[in-house]
Amino acid sequence: MSDTSGETRGTRAVSVLGIVAALLLIGGTLVAYRLFIQVPVELAHATADGIRTIFQVTPQVTVNQTIIIEQATPILEVATVSRQMMVDHEWSHSWLGSTKTIHVRGVFTAKAGYNLKEPFAIEITRDPLKVTARLPEPRLLSVQMDSFVVVLDESGWWNRITEEDHSQAVTTLQSVAKSKAEGSGILEDVRRSAEDRIRELVQRNGAEVIFVTPGTPS
Repeated sequence: MSDTSGETRGTRAVSVLGIVAALLLIGGTLVAYRLFIQVPVELAHATADGIRTIFQVTPQVTVNQTIIIEQATPILEVATVSRQMMVDHEWSHSWLGSTKTIHVRGVFTAKAGYNLKEPFAIEITRDPLKVTARLPEPRLLSVQMDSFVVVLDESGWWNRITEEDHSQAVTTLQSVAKSKAEGSGILEDVRRSAEDRIRELVQRNGAEVIFVTPGTPS
């Protein structure tokens, strides 16, 4: 009787241990699935959705080098920073002691952002969970003249200002405006703004992000 009771208790103990082991295995599998499959995929979609809202482009997103989301660009470029500038240009020409002078001034709006035909990629690794963002190089997209005035238009006695002089002055003013925009730091502002917004987006979804320049090996 006692032998039979001992065998019964032993069988029950083995059964309980088997059930516990099975539950631990199932639990471990679910945790692993959550950490290594579900979380990275959810992060991929959340990041893509956020970037689409901010930049109007869906980036290519990969998880452990497997493409989860393809890049989609409904527009060719997106401006993320704009800056207004006042630009002056003065030109003089002397001939036989007669001088003509033109001074023109314009207000311009410079817009900078990204050419969306270039790769815009997000790479996610599972272990450890990390996001790598590869953004295109910032571009000066446009420099538009909003207003224009002639500050000084003075002909010499026999060295008269011509329509060609006026046209050349405006063309040079536009060229000066473009050079001023390129040297204003607007491209760095584009990069900084994009990185700050993507970093906030990724951190909100529980991960960290690093930024690499285009062409950097994975």
